[in-house]
Amino acid sequence: MFGRIFALIIRYKTICFGSFPRLLSIFYWPSVQILFWGFFSNFLIQNNSSSVFNVLSIILSAVVLWDVLFRGQLGLTMSFLEEIWSRNLTNLFITPLKEYELVSSLIIISALRTLVGLTPAVFLANYFFNFHLFEMGFYLIFFFFNLIAIGWSIGFIVSGLVLRYGHSFEELAWAIIFILLPFSCVYYPLDSLPPIMQKISQLLPPVYVFESMRMILIEQIIDFKNLSKILLLNFFYLSSSILFFMLMIKSSRKHGILINQGE
Repeated sequence: MFGRIFALIIRYKTICFGSFPRLLSIFYWPSVQILFWGFFSNFLIQNNSSSVFNVLSIILSAVVLWDVLFRGQLGLTMSFLEEIWSRNLTNLFITPLKEYELVSSLIIISALRTLVGLTPAVFLANYFFNFHLFEMGFYLIFFFFNLIAIGWSIGFIVSGLVLRYGHSFEELAWAIIFILLPFSCVYYPLDSLPPIMQKISQLLPPVYVFESMRMILIEQIIDFKNLSKILLLNFFYLSSSILFFMLMIKSSRKHGILINQGE
């Protein structure tokens, strides 16, 4: 089991990190975002010296944490789409590879891609803006794993839809995350949304992550009720999405779709 998972990780690592353009695409966007929002925050601070909150820390923390979710989802989905584009799915599934082994390898390579992509951005933020992401302490690790888990949930759903229903669903790999962005309260509190949007947002784990982040940075307090909501919602969404992905694999096998993937 572990040998097959490790072999897939090596394959995905070679695909992702063996090509300079692919490697560049992994870490350039987080770094650009950090620089853009950092300089913009500095401008706001310089032109509003009476600012009560640490604008820079709040904005840059939100940028980095949102990118954890985005990179987690994109890393998983793109690794799976590489198999479709190279028409390698049939080769994979005629081996003794189990569905859960594929799931495990996609999760691990997604986490690796996310860490590689965000590391330069965090160093740039520290160098240019004296921004210390780790001031959130242990809760940073908690937020990281829960946000990347949300990304995995989205990634498995998108991958399952592409596998079962074809290339028309590939656009969701890039679009769905931006559909969720206004509801996720990344840069503003939940109560700033209209009531109908608040109802939708309350079903999304990222809302409670970013609400908790702002409470730590602004008020230095922890809302354990929010943390429990994050865990419960993530457990439900991640387990449901993995089950959905496995069902789509079985359905594709049953209907003979795997052999036509990539055409």
